[in-house]
Amino acid sequence: MPHTLTWLYLFAASVAAQEPPAFPDSESEGVGEAIVVSEERSDAPDPGETAASVTVIPVDERLPASADVAEVVDSASGTTVQRLGGLGDWAGVSIRGANVRHTQVYLDGVPLNPDGATSVNLSELPLLAFDRVEIYRGNAPASFAAAPIGGVVNLATGDRSEPVSAASVSYGSLRTSRLTAFAALPHGPPESPKGDTFLAAEGFTTEGDYSYFADNGTEYNLLDDHIRDRANNDKRQLAVHGRWRHGDDQLRLSLLESFLARDEGVAGHVNSPTSEVRLETTRSLSVADVDGAAGATRWRARSWGFVRREILSDPLDEMGLASQHSQNQFDALGGLAHAAWAPAPWIAPSLTVAARRDGYSALDLEAGESTLALSRLSLTAAVAADLQLAEERVGVSAVVQGLWLDSRSLDFETAPDEPALDVDARTLTHLNPRLGVLVTPWERVAFKANVGHYLRPPDLTELFGDQGAIIGNPELRPEEGLQWDVGARLALPDGRITGSLDAAHFWNWTTDLIAYIQNSQFTLVPKNLENTWVQGLEAAASLDWFGWVETQSNLTRNVSVNLSTDPAYGNNQLPRIPTWELYQRTALTWADRVRAGHTFSYTDGNYWDRTNWYLSPPRAIHGLFIRAKPREGGPSLELDVLNLTDRTVELVPRNPLDTEDDALVVQPITDFVGYPLPGRTVMVTLRWEVRPDSGDTP
Repeated sequence: MPHTLTWLYLFAASVAAQEPPAFPDSESEGVGEAIVVSEERSDAPDPGETAASVTVIPVDERLPASADVAEVVDSASGTTVQRLGGLGDWAGVSIRGANVRHTQVYLDGVPLNPDGATSVNLSELPLLAFDRVEIYRGNAPASFAAAPIGGVVNLATGDRSEPVSAASVSYGSLRTSRLTAFAALPHGPPESPKGDTFLAAEGFTTEGDYSYFADNGTEYNLLDDHIRDRANNDKRQLAVHGRWRHGDDQLRLSLLESFLARDEGVAGHVNSPTSEVRLETTRSLSVADVDGAAGATRWRARSWGFVRREILSDPLDEMGLASQHSQNQFDALGGLAHAAWAPAPWIAPSLTVAARRDGYSALDLEAGESTLALSRLSLTAAVAADLQLAEERVGVSAVVQGLWLDSRSLDFETAPDEPALDVDARTLTHLNPRLGVLVTPWERVAFKANVGHYLRPPDLTELFGDQGAIIGNPELRPEEGLQWDVGARLALPDGRITGSLDAAHFWNWTTDLIAYIQNSQFTLVPKNLENTWVQGLEAAASLDWFGWVETQSNLTRNVSVNLSTDPAYGNNQLPRIPTWELYQRTALTWADRVRAGHTFSYTDGNYWDRTNWYLSPPRAIHGLFIRAKPREGGPSLELDVLNLTDRTVELVPRNPLDTEDDALVVQPITDFVGYPLPGRTVMVTLRWEVRPDSGDTP
């Protein structure tokens, strides 16, 4: 277990990445970071008052008890969640056709994968610890100090102004169990709290031994098709998330710690299962934060330390890279300063400065010696200005962000078998300008447009890593992207039907896109694709019908093209980008006593390789949940059924490249590079939330 880290590395004036400026004696509302100037601070961005394409999903009783961070993110338009199985298995998010590393995941404004270093496993994050999930598609606020090609997912704990405690226990199929506990205590009376303390903990276990169909990789031979039980797919996980915060709007200090311990089997490809491959993960994130306000200025200083350690054991050489027992450690020490100034209601300039040291080390535990020790420095500065024009009907958000990356301290002496990078390639300086426009011609109608340039350097694991199923490529070049989107939002007036309607068109151009390509050993190798583009349409509707029916609907269409000059790849669809995606959730409620609902998700088939030879089958997954709460303030009991129809296979063309071959074969429903998805899964949850002012006690 790594020790708790608390560093005060960089101190300067700044604003929270997810918090808009809030200055008294003004009534302006803005774009970009949604300037909301009022007496009370509000953390959450308002999609109708920012040019960014953002979805904010509250974590509350409207979500099924079986929901996790991955499901919540997947319910937003423009997002694709790739899973390696069912509940508790690895899950990563892709936004608008970008790969999973193009999405930066933040925890209360602190990056878990800065500059797209690694892809964040969403199943490691305890949903109950957060007040809401913010998904920025494309242009994200400057105060994140990020310019990701895909977008940003920010998990926000929010303010805890009321005392509350809650606990739940779940049990279900595949010997899956989850135990959660949560407590929040404000400092002082609810009407004027001086901060808060909260603690959330989640324990999760599953055997994950579901049945699945395997064709042994021989589509033309039906005699070796069979049903297998998913072996070596168990998970054991403990996640703890705590925060202490004290002060008021003028000056406030926050300390946050997020810890994870996880042990799991790495089950392997659908046709190459493993029996002994194990992965142990520990992660610690410690954050110190000071923020406040002085006159027309709001500021924040934040520092953090991050350590992630992974131990991979493959004693039988089941991953195809020789037997190994290795440790990979990722660490980051960083700080961010952000200051925003509102000299007048129509303008709010801001400045963000962030510095970070990233480290990566590898240790051969069998030989007891280090095989790699790498580090690099990153400095980001962003100057932004939000303008309100035409009597606040037009908002403009302009950002110029610079990145300086110093990789000269990379230590190649400990890795003699790896080719050294060219000296000129070890430093990188780049500007990423962005512009957002918000037009609100009428009170409930908003039109949006964004354009920006983005860059992501290859991270240290992509260059040199060895994580079993993924090996590095030291010849990778940085990715560059140009992105724009246009959209509209309609907020329905209060009445019998309330909610919002959103639609957008987006277009991304990426040069030297880093894509993971599967080889004949089912091992992934990152490679640069010369030029690619993705464009698509997003539509979303979140509605409340007559106070007892709730619906959330999202539809995304992606069109992707590989512009490579190689005729084997040119004009092909990009790997792992489905053409169609649909999500629908409907819930019926009765007097806060009964909630019943249905979920449906559809993901179109997508290719795993650049040649577009292997097309994975589409999948349509239904879910069902029903919750009963006999009395106010008492416990609730919920039944969740995932993959209600128990769909695990699909009929697909035997040879998608041969238009004259109309034969069909059975294929397992799989996700990221051939990991099968489980069939019907049943979960039962007992949950109890206690609020002292309700007079109820457990």
